[in-house]
Amino acid sequence: MKDKPDFSYEDFEREAIKGLYEKKNFMGENGVFTPLIKHFLEKALALELEQHLKHEGGNKRNGLTTKTVKSSTGEFELTTPRDRNNT
Repeated sequence: MKDKPDFSYEDFEREAIKGLYEKKNFMGENGVFTPLIKHFLEKALALELEQHLKHEGGNKRNGLTTKTVKSSTGEFELTTPRDRNNT
């Protein structure tokens, strides 16, 4: 499993402003806001699984998987947590 660097809002803000001036797309693989949305979704899914496992006796985390999120403005990779019982 690869170590992901911590998300930095300061770095995101700097890169987003630069990208807006360069007229980059908002979303999609290299979109200006994709890193923020990716970070938010991955955190939300991790917290959701954490809450789920509190109520599931005997169930545990079982690594991560990568999924492609598609939208009308493009697509990007999202790393999602898994549990042993696949619930």
